[in-house]
Amino acid sequence: MSKEYLGDPTVGKRYLVTLDMYVYAENDHMARVAAHDLAENCNNNEEVYNTQILEISEQPFGSMKCRTLEDISNPVENNSTELPF
Repeated sequence: MSKEYLGDPTVGKRYLVTLDMYVYAENDHMARVAAHDLAENCNNNEEVYNTQILEISEQPFGSMKCRTLEDISNPVENNSTELPF
């Protein structure tokens, strides 16, 4: 893509792209971390804006059922307090 289209809404058309991907993680917290890292990496691209995480679900391999996480917020790293577990 030529540089004149990058970041200029008056020059090019705007498209909504929906992605669906699997992230492997040890637990819910790490899945949230991985998802938000991916979203941040997308937003660092000159051609991508306003990346949002709409849902995070756990779906075991080979299963049709999934468990949707209630909290999909970006986990904040805070080393000054002890974690509750």
